[in-house]
Amino acid sequence: MTSLRTLVLLSLAVLPTRSARAQGTTPLRKSELVRLLATRALSKPEVAALVRRSCVTFQPTAHDRTELRTAGADDAVLAALDECLRARLARAAPPSPPYPPPAPPARPRAPAPARPSALPPAPLPVVASPPATPIDTPAVVARAEPPPPPPPPPVISERLTQFARGVELHGRVGSTLSQALVLEVRDTAGAPVAGLPVTIVTTSGTVTPSAAESDASGVVRVRVTLGERAGPTVVTARVGTVTRTALVHADPGPPEALVVARGDTPVTGSLTLRSRDTVVLRVVARDRYGNRTTVDAFAATSTGRAIALRSAAADSAAVVVLEPRRSGAGELTLSGSGLRARLAVDVVLPVTSVRPWGIGARTAWLGSNHPWIALAGLTGISGADFSVFGRRTLAAGLSLALGAGASSLNADRTTGAVSLRLLEASGRAELALVPRATVSPVLSLGAGAYRLESGDNGQTVYHTNVFWSGGIGVDVEVTPSVIVEVRVERQWMRDTNKGHVATLWPLSAGVRVGL
Repeated sequence: MTSLRTLVLLSLAVLPTRSARAQGTTPLRKSELVRLLATRALSKPEVAALVRRSCVTFQPTAHDRTELRTAGADDAVLAALDECLRARLARAAPPSPPYPPPAPPARPRAPAPARPSALPPAPLPVVASPPATPIDTPAVVARAEPPPPPPPPPVISERLTQFARGVELHGRVGSTLSQALVLEVRDTAGAPVAGLPVTIVTTSGTVTPSAAESDASGVVRVRVTLGERAGPTVVTARVGTVTRTALVHADPGPPEALVVARGDTPVTGSLTLRSRDTVVLRVVARDRYGNRTTVDAFAATSTGRAIALRSAAADSAAVVVLEPRRSGAGELTLSGSGLRARLAVDVVLPVTSVRPWGIGARTAWLGSNHPWIALAGLTGISGADFSVFGRRTLAAGLSLALGAGASSLNADRTTGAVSLRLLEASGRAELALVPRATVSPVLSLGAGAYRLESGDNGQTVYHTNVFWSGGIGVDVEVTPSVIVEVRVERQWMRDTNKGHVATLWPLSAGVRVGL
């Protein structure tokens, strides 16, 4: 009897398992689930549906979850896994002990029919019945059920855990943002997770708190105080292995100073220029922390003749272009964004800054200071001269010039006027006494060859030979490359056979251009 009942119980235990396998609801082993994910025999939504329907035979640890993610599980598969485990725990209840069914009541025996006899029946001997042998029934043994396993720890969702409010906020440097950053912590099923530790750091400024736990709604609120440097600030929150970032912006404060820079070098107090090259200055407005701000309503002016203001413009930064003109001092005045700045400019031009080569032209009046020609009955001379020349500067203020000129003169005499033509070719040395000044006195000394003849083919006047000249004048610098010349000279003309034949006092003015 005992063996038969054991076989029956085993058969009853096997029947549900075979039925479950037939219906596809057998709990999955870990190896089977990993194989389904790795081989991609089913899509991830189909795997999640199978896990939700059949559940699993193992209690997943953190290591198991990592292996499942490596095999290809996503948040939906892990959420289905957690859902089936919670459902299985909710359905778990202590089983009722199996008691045997009560024995049926014993049927009464019918009395035996009486046989006719003359003698009264003899009394039956009373025989003590042996104790009833109990029927073989399974013994009922009560055992304590183990406590249900603890629920699996929540799996933080990398997709659903994020900063929900406060991202991309702007604030002034050094201030606290008007709105707090809100971090929402969610599991793979989208439910809020409370009590998880969160650490918060920032690339600039401070955050409050720097460490906290998510509240009952899975939220952590963070206050951000911006740093002193303008620009983007990154706030990073870490929840276990999940990291989330939020970007906020620190804007510059109000302008407090205008800063001038030449290239990458700030200019303070004064600026010294030692060449004629143009100079580009950049002007920016900065707040109290040195952050650059916008320059509004910019203007620039200059004083003095040492510098010229070529241009001034303002966009994100103001740009001023200066041109040194001559040695001396000047001042640059800058204004913008309600601020004003002054910059002293000293121009010290070296000698080598003078352009060595130049060309020029002069025109002269020849009737000044009683000119003389060896001509009988002469009463007066008038006429004009035009000449061109090339010039080379040798040293500080010293230069050489080679030129040629032609003159037309009228010689008045007692017997009538005589028309004269004068051709000259000469060389001249000049010395500028103050070469770096705008106006400089000049001494000149020269010599050359000439030919003076009358309009009647030299019948009346004909002289030719050499002449000497000497004079004084001034050079006036209009620009670094344009100089105006004024000269007063005396020329002594000699003839080979006649000696001194003429004296002229040309009063000339001209211009030369540096090359």
